[in-house]
Formats: sequence, C-alpha cells, structure tokens
Amino acid sequence: MNFYYFLKLCANGHFFVSNGKILLVELHFFIYFCKNLFVLGIMHKILIVDDERPARDYIAELVTSYIPKSKVTHADSARNAYNRLRAENFDLLFVDIDFGVGKMTGLDLLEEIKRMEKQIYVIIISAHHKFDYAVKGMELGAARYIPKPLDNEETETGAVQCISKPLYKEKIYDAIKLYLSQTNINYVNLKTPSGVHKVSVDRLLAIEIAGRGKVKVYTSDALFPEVFCSLSRLYKLLPPNFTYINRNWIVNMHEVKHYNTKLHSREIFIVCQNKEYSFVVSRSNMKKLLAALNPQNIEDDKKMKNEL
Repeated sequence: MNFYYFLKLCANGHFFVSNGKILLVELHFFIYFCKNLFVLGIMHKILIVDDERPARDYIAELVTSYIPKSKVTHADSARNAYNRLRAENFDLLFVDIDFGVGKMTGLDLLEEIKRMEKQIYVIIISAHHKFDYAVKGMELGAARYIPKPLDNEETETGAVQCISKPLYKEKIYDAIKLYLSQTNINYVNLKTPSGVHKVSVDRLLAIEIAGRGKVKVYTSDALFPEVFCSLSRLYKLLPPNFTYINRNWIVNMHEVKHYNTKLHSREIFIVCQNKEYSFVVSRSNMKKLLAALNPQNIEDDKKMKNEL
C-alpha cells in the first residue's frame, strides 16, 4: 500500500476496518518511516529549462551528483517552464535565454517570475555571450550568469569571456555551492536514545562511525555519542565544507583549528566544549585537505610531498 494512500485512509477513518494482518504491516511501515524521517533530508526542487535535451541532461547529472536529495524537472521552452512555475514552486532554476524567434525568452520568464513574486534561486546558462544579456538577467534577479562554451575560438565584440568545457563544469558546481550556502535549509535532525535533536549545520564539527548504523557527532556545544544514522547518509545532508578525512570520519573544514602534516601523525584538531580533539587523516586525503584548508601554503604542500 502506498504510504500517502495509507495516511489518507487513516484520516478518513477507513484504516481501522482493515484486517489485523494489514494493520500490523502498515503500522510497522509507518513506524519505520517516522524513525527514519530525519535521514531523508530536505528535497531540493530544481527546474532546468533548455531547448536542447543533452544540455538539460548534463546539468541534471551535475546537480544530482552534488545534491543527491533533489527532484529535477525538465522544460524544453520558457513557456513550458512558465506553466510549471504557475503550478508549483521550485527552489533552483537553470534557464537558457533563446528558445527561437518569436518565442518566450529566458529573460521573459524571469520577468514573469518577478511578477508572480516567486522566491527562486536563478542561474542563467546561455550561449549568448553579450554583456547586456548578463546585466539584464542580474537586474531580473538571476544570481549567476554562466556562458556556455563556444564551439569555435572566435567571440563576438563585447562578449563575455569564452570559457572551456572543464571550466564550464566548474562554474556550474560553484553556482550550486553558492545556492546551497544561501539556502534556508541549515540544520539536521539527529535521532538519539533521548530523542530527536535539531542541530544547526554550523554547529557540527565532526562525525565518527560509532557502530553499525550509528555515528558519534561532535558539535560546538554538545557531544552526541550515539546517533542512529549511517555516516554516508548523514554526509549527503551536509554542505561542501564537510569532507571525509578517512573512511570513518567526516569533519567540518571551517572548524579545523590547526593541523600537523608529519608522516606518522597527519592530524587535524578541532575544539568541542572547550576541549581539543585530534583526528587522523588518511594519506590519500591529506593533500586534498591541505589544499582546501590553506591553498596558498605552498611550503606545507611541498613538505608533505617529501614526507609521503
């Protein structure tokens, strides 16, 4: 039985006329759903608008790889996107500008969104490399304007700088990071033996595997020794500044106080409840972590290479 249909039956008073076996099965499912609700995360609703299917698929692939908890909707024209936006709300919009002569443009769509007073994070991705398109898009509320890579090396006069395909991918990821950093979804629910605790992501310092299906969570003002969630599931709910330092640990790179790159230690340090804790970083992750913590510290990077 579909879960939402099951809730409807409960609301209408039909659930209790089911036989004992069905009641038991559905009740178990209901309890399981409630117990695991905290690991489902917030679903980001994303609309991708482009008249080229490969372009939409490429962006969708990048988005879902970076935001696993996302629902992606495709639209092949600004008009179809407008109809979808009238029917439902979206959190993030990727939109092209040109959809053919005489057809509604991406900029027209942004004007309609403004009239509808929709709160949506807009990223324009277009083959139009003119600065005036970028300026107009920003005026209409777009957060980013990313030019598509050109097939030829020539660019028009007054064009936005042409970018390579690898840089195009990097700019899309940067735009997604910026969206996530500005979203209101900034907390996780941690289920412990004493109940569910709503914790701000900014308070999370580190997470450690504490057994099968359990983790130990360090925050700025509390230590949760037993949280019912796997490390991989919790990781999917966290922003990009959280990273694996080895297969058993995740840390918030913003909270690393200092680090040691010596061969036999490779430690980083955080402070939880005024007490300093050290965490060992794997060899393979140390270089990446150093680059993220201090990309300009060339001497530490060279030293690490010599020691490894």
